[in-house]
Amino acid sequence: MIPKMIRVGQSRLLEVDNRVVVPAKTHLRIIVTSADVLHSWAVPSLGVKCDLCTWSFKSTSILVQREGVYYGQCSEICGTNHAFMPIVVEVLIGKIMVLG
Repeated sequence: MIPKMIRVGQSRLLEVDNRVVVPAKTHLRIIVTSADVLHSWAVPSLGVKCDLCTWSFKSTSILVQREGVYYGQCSEICGTNHAFMPIVVEVLIGKIMVLG
């Protein structure tokens, strides 16, 4: 749930309900797709940007060395709600448990 109050140092309109949680120091392959319009999955602080067309799949690889929270957004003008498409990647050290 997105908090009602913004704390000092917290980014406004960049928080999400469900973060992408990944392990640190692990080679990762990210696969993105778009079912409606052009999109661009970008997290600049991780050095990753993946542009894709409608009904296409693209993959990219990353290796994150440091634990932390990294923010990104769709960087393609894709429609009315383009400004409200934040991405949050949380990188953790150690084992990550997947809950289903």
